[in-house]
Amino acid sequence: MAEDELATIQTIKVFREAGEEFALEHNGRLVDSPGDNLLFEFEDPVDALESSLLFQAFVRETNEGFEPKDRMQFRIGMHCGEVVVDSDRIYGSGINIAARLERLARPGGICISGSVREQLDEARDLEDIGPQYVKNIPDPIHAFFVDVPGQVVPARPAMSTWPAIAVLPFETAEGDSDAEYLADGMTEDLITTLAMWHQFPVIARNSTFVYKGRTLGPDVGEELGAEYLVVGNLRRGGERVRIAAQLLDAETGQHLWADRWNSTLEDAFDTGDEIAQAISVALRPELLKHMSERAMRQAPADMTAWDYALRGLWHIRRPDREDGEQAVALLTRAVELDPASGFAHAHLAHAHYRSVQQHWTKDRAADLMALVEHAERAIVCDPMEAYGYVFRALARSVQGKPEGAITALRRAVELNPSLPVARSLLGQFLGIAGRTEEGLRELDYAILLSPRDPQLWSFHAGKQIVFSIAGRYEESRAASEQALEADRVAAGATAYSNIAAVSAHLGEMERAREALAETLRVWPDMSEETLRVLCASIPEEHVERFLHGLRVAGWTPEEENAPTGATTTS
Repeated sequence: MAEDELATIQTIKVFREAGEEFALEHNGRLVDSPGDNLLFEFEDPVDALESSLLFQAFVRETNEGFEPKDRMQFRIGMHCGEVVVDSDRIYGSGINIAARLERLARPGGICISGSVREQLDEARDLEDIGPQYVKNIPDPIHAFFVDVPGQVVPARPAMSTWPAIAVLPFETAEGDSDAEYLADGMTEDLITTLAMWHQFPVIARNSTFVYKGRTLGPDVGEELGAEYLVVGNLRRGGERVRIAAQLLDAETGQHLWADRWNSTLEDAFDTGDEIAQAISVALRPELLKHMSERAMRQAPADMTAWDYALRGLWHIRRPDREDGEQAVALLTRAVELDPASGFAHAHLAHAHYRSVQQHWTKDRAADLMALVEHAERAIVCDPMEAYGYVFRALARSVQGKPEGAITALRRAVELNPSLPVARSLLGQFLGIAGRTEEGLRELDYAILLSPRDPQLWSFHAGKQIVFSIAGRYEESRAASEQALEADRVAAGATAYSNIAAVSAHLGEMERAREALAETLRVWPDMSEETLRVLCASIPEEHVERFLHGLRVAGWTPEEENAPTGATTTS
């Protein structure tokens, strides 16, 4: 259209007229033709398919007269179901399903639903692509590709595999046998702990220990089949031990991350696995950050589902509404290109939840439905992915099912004991269930695991909820203040609203009013309806106590027809 508007419009008109003619010959009609889309209705699926095949043959034959860059191709989606007729228009969820199937189809191809398949000849040559989760349709649609004569089947962009990591033996001073023994054990512990993250493959010990004591050359990554290297050293002076670790890009040798830990020789022997765990927890966000930044530099024409997912993750980590919207769009594209990616579905659920969490949402009900849909889909695609269970827990939370959230989080912790966000949320929901001390232990462990976590504010916000439910208001307020120290923007509505409520309960009205003013500054359309929905997993008496505290602080809720949203969960 940008190069030649008139020629493009004329070409679309030719194809629209041909499609309408084929439809009339097969007991069908053209219902609507907005832009470059055509909507047809047929009395019988067999007629619909025959008309579609004739149309694609016409398109292919017509395109032969044009240069490849000037050829126009169409995707066709077909579904069979009831419609509502209003004059010449038709409506119904079946039309939405057909539109989603059209997006799944290959260029020049046809994608049909199981309901169409059931009414076709069994001999028809079809490619079963299985159940497909598509946007705004709650249940999966069993879909099939139709064999279109002459169609060139392109290589479909797919999710790349995670890059492999090699942990090379930690270095020690020559002749220090105690330090060497400890360094070898720590390297092995780190390999084991990283492997528990499940997502990225970790090169086996037998392969990496071949490099012990050797000077590393520039080809070590290629030799091991690893894109990232973890290197480190252990040095001691008397009984003091210093452990350092670095993450390197194997191809460029670029240092991506580094940190160090101090200990005593005795403690290091006793807690080597804890130090290995701390290294692994610190590595994952740095690794994802680097991968996301690399994807942001990727040319759009070369992007796969993997690149879209990593770009979406980059936007999720940023604080602005526009980034939130971009994250949803990019991750939606990732799952369209690779519907079997548990990683993409999990973080699409994350993006929808964050839209609600940061009160950016334009349609709260749609975002919450998408959270539930993609969290479940993530687990179906990859039942060993701990993050899928984390977002299942958040979905259970907004559904008012706290015990279901606890069950999901226990599974996440089983799969990966080193996942801080799973520990944090488990602690929060245990506290909501009245198991205060058990919940606080999990939350403190999450903070210990990842003291510089990008989501650290949410760990403290979890503690504020547990303390508040237990009636420990001063400690709850202190936790809110720690959340604000960690990230004033992200924690804003959650922390300030809690400070307002608990300060009112403590009789400190000036502080309560100040915090309420800050709450309404960052969340001007806060409503009781929204708060009740998002506190669905919290017992009613505690929700009422929280709302009463806000009223005592001076809040007069004005119910809205379409409130945006915020959340008091981490």
